[in-house]
Amino acid sequence: MNTKRHHVKRDNKHMEIIRTTVSTLSVLFCAVTIQAQTTLTEQEVVNAALKKSPSLNAATLQVQQQKQLQGTSFNLANPDITLESPSGEFMTVGVLQSFKFPTVYISQGQLAKQQTVLAEKGKTITEAEVKQRVKSAYLNLQFANAMFEQFRKQDSIYFSITDAASRQFEAGQIDFVAKTFAATQYGEVHNQFVQAQTDASIALNQLQLYTGITDSITTVPFNKSSNSFFTSIETDSTTLSSTPLIQYYNQTQIISKKSLQLERNKALPGFSFGYMNQGLKNTEIPLRLRAGINIPIWFWQYSAAIKAAKTNVQITDQNKLAQQQNLSAQMQQVKGDALKYRASLTYYESAGLKQADDLISASGRMFSAGQSDYIAYLRTLSDAYNIRLNYFETLKNFNQSIININYLNGQ
Repeated sequence: MNTKRHHVKRDNKHMEIIRTTVSTLSVLFCAVTIQAQTTLTEQEVVNAALKKSPSLNAATLQVQQQKQLQGTSFNLANPDITLESPSGEFMTVGVLQSFKFPTVYISQGQLAKQQTVLAEKGKTITEAEVKQRVKSAYLNLQFANAMFEQFRKQDSIYFSITDAASRQFEAGQIDFVAKTFAATQYGEVHNQFVQAQTDASIALNQLQLYTGITDSITTVPFNKSSNSFFTSIETDSTTLSSTPLIQYYNQTQIISKKSLQLERNKALPGFSFGYMNQGLKNTEIPLRLRAGINIPIWFWQYSAAIKAAKTNVQITDQNKLAQQQNLSAQMQQVKGDALKYRASLTYYESAGLKQADDLISASGRMFSAGQSDYIAYLRTLSDAYNIRLNYFETLKNFNQSIININYLNGQ
């Protein structure tokens, strides 16, 4: 009898701790919810993040830098200015300016423009990466909030069941095993509830970090309609060639060919023109002018540069093929994942969720009617709620696969 009273007192103390914890969490939850909140769609969050992204700002500056470098295409050599005494009788000033073959400047200008285009395509890839990160963060917050709300409801229900079990045990209506099992189940759910609260806080902080929004962000309802869908798992060469990543490597091919053209033009003769008084002071102006040609006789250095440029063309060709192969494999994988998760969602939304609700309702009626005990009732509840939790997990995975598809497509 004393042992039983000891257990009762200990259980009462345990229940009081639980009640205090739940009350504290409820107060904290209410405090969080009354903070300034901003309800934003996925697109609104993306727009805010794009304005704040340092990586996208850096990519924009790289484009600006390449445009500025276009002004260096016509890069003349510095003129030679001399002061000499060619006749040994007086000092005279001479000026000599060297020029490369005109096609060198043309090729340099074309190469600079193509490098600007490459920077712009790199910016497109960076923008797609930022969108993917922010969309994933938004999805994580949607998922975390949904899980928090689900565990909050479960925590309240399981606490009521555990409280009732404790009172019935004190009254001698159930045994120690049933009461302990109820407390154990509540402890597991409560632990998951606390973890879900932490996950929701972390997800919110990450999204605030990307967007620069200090208010508590409220997402739109967690459902698959918030993201666009795809129509086919097939990925042909036309689809791949239109993706930003492949366009970027197409541009590297163009640049490598322009670089080869420039190296070939560098092997052409150069010119020089100047003013030098090599005669007397009264020498006529036309006779003081000087013109020359720069003959590239050291052919091996030009030949080596041209060979290296040809090799670079082959390298860019192979890099493009490798990226096409990798992108095709990734696209097949993410589309396959989306189809797999969509099939699971079809099951949950057409039958699974309803069956879970029916289980919860039927098991509650049976328990109230005394047709099942605490252990059977709690196990049924656990199975039913796990179906809903699995649904949320599948929905998150499906939406993440859509985000990945859009990223690979540059959207």
